Amino acid sequence: MKTNAMRMLDSAKIKYDVMEYSIDKDKFSGVAVSDLLNMEYSQCYKTLGLISGHGIYIAVIPVNKELDLKKAARAMNVKSVDMIHVRDLLKLVGYERGSVSPVGVKKNNGIYFDSEVNNHEVIEISGGMYGTGIKVKRDELLKYLGAKVDEICIQ
Repeated sequence: MKTNAMRMLDSAKIKYDVMEYSIDKDKFSGVAVSDLLNMEYSQCYKTLGLISGHGIYIAVIPVNKELDLKKAARAMNVKSVDMIHVRDLLKLVGYERGSVSPVGVKKNNGIYFDSEVNNHEVIEISGGMYGTGIKVKRDELLKYLGAKVDEICIQ
């Protein structure tokens, strides 16, 4: 089944591979998904919704890393950012937990990838639906999203 994220990549003529997996929602984590897909943690990315005032920002980081809110705020050129609460993700970002993709987010004032992304030509991101990942070329994705790359994780 095609997701909105896949349709958007198709429209932009960006090639990708769909990667499906099955995992109980109570056991879901980016690391568990990476294990199921047999990919390096540093090559698999989780997408986080952040809020600063009325601004929505998107952070995309390796599944085994933790976001540094101060570094993220600095990169986003705002005073501070907070994680969007899980219950507000669908309303503010357009996706539910476990399916948030940087492709097709509802609102955003910028998409920021952690600098680890520079170490991989191909990365995996959420396909926009629970149980679905997309393997895509980094440079094509970053260009399409107009994403910025900065050090936003705790080292």
